[in-house]
Amino acid sequence: MADLDIAGILRELTDGGVDFFLIGGVAVGYHGHVRATKDVDVVPSPAQGNLQRLAAALTRLDAQVDGAADFDPAELPDPRDPEALATGGNWVLTTRLGRLDIMQWIGDHPLWEEMAADAIEDEIAGLLIKIASYDDLVKLKELAGRPEDLADLKRLREARGG
Repeated sequence: MADLDIAGILRELTDGGVDFFLIGGVAVGYHGHVRATKDVDVVPSPAQGNLQRLAAALTRLDAQVDGAADFDPAELPDPRDPEALATGGNWVLTTRLGRLDIMQWIGDHPLWEEMAADAIEDEIAGLLIKIASYDDLVKLKELAGRPEDLADLKRLREARGG
């Protein structure tokens, strides 16, 4: 797998006109707890035109489902297909610039519908990017509840002085 190039992935998405917001480790860093991350986690708008732009960006990134080599190609949906993206699933992808996770749901929570309106727009790596709000990021970490998410919650709260 390629080394993670966060700025490169963000540039491919923004240059391709993809409407998305960040969650995960990059968003945690934005909100005050900088830590290593192995991927870029994005929540794309589910609008049909946006999913077509996302599919085109994923094609330029040479995106493949992580672990795809272990399966017959006919067994896996293609993340570069807008119709496959429109099914609303979550995707763990390898790209020529590192790992990219496309997140659309956590449990019964449609992330775009619940969180896009409160996303913050700011500059990251010289690009105008949307990032999940602090409160929404905390909600996501609580919903996921994995040990690393709980550690992020603790550090985020410490960074906020609480």
